Formats: sequence, structure tokens, C-alpha cells
Amino acid sequence: MSSKLSRREFLKVASVAGAATGITVLGVQPIAAQADGGEFSLAMVDWSDPVQTAFEETIIPRFIEENPGSSVSINWTNWGRYNEEMTTAFASGVTPDVFQGGAVWAPQMARRGWAVPLNDFISADAEWDWDDFPEGLKADVTIRGDIVAVPYRQDLRTLWYNKEMLAEAGFDQAPTTWDEFLAVAQATTVRDGAGFDVEGYHFSDGSGNWQRDWQPFLMWVHMADGKFLNDDLTTCALDQPEALEALEWLVALVQEHEVTSYPGLDPQGDLNVLAARNAAMQLSSADMERVINLYAPDEKETIYPALPLTGNVQATHSWVNKFFVSSQTSDATASWGFLRFMTRKDMLEVYSASNNNTPPRLSLLEAEYMSEKHKVVLESAVYARTFPQHHNLIALFRPIAAELEQALSGIKAPADALVDATAAINEILADD
Repeated sequence: MSSKLSRREFLKVASVAGAATGITVLGVQPIAAQADGGEFSLAMVDWSDPVQTAFEETIIPRFIEENPGSSVSINWTNWGRYNEEMTTAFASGVTPDVFQGGAVWAPQMARRGWAVPLNDFISADAEWDWDDFPEGLKADVTIRGDIVAVPYRQDLRTLWYNKEMLAEAGFDQAPTTWDEFLAVAQATTVRDGAGFDVEGYHFSDGSGNWQRDWQPFLMWVHMADGKFLNDDLTTCALDQPEALEALEWLVALVQEHEVTSYPGLDPQGDLNVLAARNAAMQLSSADMERVINLYAPDEKETIYPALPLTGNVQATHSWVNKFFVSSQTSDATASWGFLRFMTRKDMLEVYSASNNNTPPRLSLLEAEYMSEKHKVVLESAVYARTFPQHHNLIALFRPIAAELEQALSGIKAPADALVDATAAINEILADD
């Protein structure tokens, strides 16, 4: 079992660093001093109106102030068309200097040769402080030894619970282990005949895309100390005892203990199931707080996050978004300087605060915008694992998503579902 960190110990692990005040790349002068300024292009896909405002009114003007004569053009796009746009851009040789990517992008960019390895820049730049990023996030962007990107946000999942519901059931704190979790879930479940008024634990929504079950299942696999792929990424590891333990546990929650429904309850408009008081516990991200503040303000003092549960280990999952320097940039050193600027502590605080994102830097635990609840979420980062570094992850996810539905519905035994998923995934890996 992993021991929990106190706030003081966490900050010690975080190696809190002061904000950098300028751009220094490999010990040379700021960008503007090298070439009377430079023209930079940036592709932004993970954004909202507040993010756009932060970039246009604060981040980019600050960059230009520190680098006189520079200019930045931004292409604001969306996830629905972004992959096609970037594929076309690389094929035509007109990519942005720096571009954003999602949780599964690092191994794809490395395989295609689309990202500049950043190792030399980072190792020569102690002031920027790579050690301020959690180990899991650093591993997520390191492919075969090459650091191909820098995280700018993380979607970090941990346990959220309704404090009032737990108190009414006789519990004065959140569960910390699987056994404690089951006791709380059983005590807080409210059945209505064959249905549920309150799920002790909300596993997944009834509607949703094909990843509906896969994403929460992966967190339980992490807690069981299991893996999706083996270490050399050549075979699937879901037929191993740890993954089976996680799936048998989830199936028991649905079919034996009856503390969660399957398919699960659906949100009520903008209210997710926990915020609507239709569940006592849920694994979720810091976005839970945004939902509560906007749509369920009466629940502000009842719904809280806790550190990740401990199964065989204390663990959770983090989805990591990152910035890349394009391999087609005309000046990799200058483009690193631009990326460095956007991911230094002070600028990440502006970016993260604009949309209440969980930052990738541990020292931002004490950022002004971080609420006490959000601090607990960020503290969970030291227990977070990320996706394996295979370039074809989406194709590999689909077989297990299909088999989870079979197991959770009681159509297949968990062991059979995982054996079949593993065989299908191994077939994809063999043909890759």
C-alpha cells in the first residue's frame, strides 16, 4: 500500500520553483535578441472562450513584451477536425511551429516523426524545472527515451463523494480502500424496486460513446496494479490476474452487491449524477467542482474529492494534453523558447486558471485560483498513471470496450471477456 502524503510532504515532492521572468534557451539570449524578433504559429484545439481571452489578452501580449518584435498567429480549431487538419498540414509542409495534442498523441507524433525531441533543451534549462512535472506526466511524453512534448494540462480522476450522504449512513470520512468503499456504497445505495433512486457508486452513464465503460474500468485496473499492455508494448496484459481482479470487482458491484446500475443512470441536463444526488460516490475530475458551482450551488458544502483509493496499490489515471514543437518548424530552438514560455509556471497558472484546469506542474498546488477541493485533485497526481506509449491506442481500446459491456451485462464471465479482448488486441498488435 502506498502511504499518503501530507500537504507539506507533497510540496517537498513538488520541488516548488519560482516563476521564470524571461526566456533563455540553452543559455543564449532571449528569442528577440537573436533575430530581432520572430514569427511564431500556434495550433490551439483545447480551448474555450476564457482560454482564448487568456491567450489574446495576457499570454501572447506578455510573450511579445518579453520578446520585442515577435508575433504569434493562432489557429483556433476543434477536436472534431483537428487530426485531419494536422495530417494535411504535415503532408503539405505548412505546419504550425507549436501545436497541441491530446492524451494519445505522443506515441503517434514520435512514430510519424512530427515532433522535435526536446531532451537537450530541457536538460540545459534547469530554471524552467522539468522536475516540477509529476513522474507519470513526464513518462507520458517520453517515447523510447525522447521527450517529444510538454504537458499543459491534465484530466486527473479521483474519488468524489457526497459528505452528507456518507454521514447519514454513519461514515465520517471518505473511504480509502476497496473494502471501505464497498461498505460505504452498500450503506448509501437506495433502491426503488428494480431500479435506483441513489447509486452508492456511479460507474458510468447509461448513454455515451464507446469509451463509456473503458475509461472508469482503467482506473480500477490501475488500483489493482494491472496493465493494459506489457512493458515492451507487444502484447496485451488484460488477461493477467490484476485486470481480472478489477473486472470481477466491478461486475460484483453491479450484479452481486447491486450498488451501481448498468447501464448507469444518466445526467439530468447539465447536472451529472453525483451533483444531482443520484449517487453518493463517483470517480471524476476537477470539472466536478465547476459543475457544482454552476448548476448545483447548494451542493458546494456536501460534495468533496478524496485521494485515490487503494486496491493492491494507491493509484488513479491522468489524461494528459501537451504541446509539441513541429519537426517542420524553421527554427526548433526558437520554437522551444515559445513552448517553454507557455509552459513555465506563471503562464501555466494564467492558462489553467482561465478554465479551472488541473495544471501539470505540482508547484501550482498553491496557485491563487486553486480551491481546497482542486488542491486535493492535484495532490492525486503523484499516484497517477497514464496510457501505454503505443501509437495505435484507439484501435486497441475498442475490443476491451466491447467486452466490458458483455461482462458488466452478465452475458460473459469476466475471465472470458478479458481473454477474448486480449486475443483481439494481440491480433491488432501482431498486424501492426
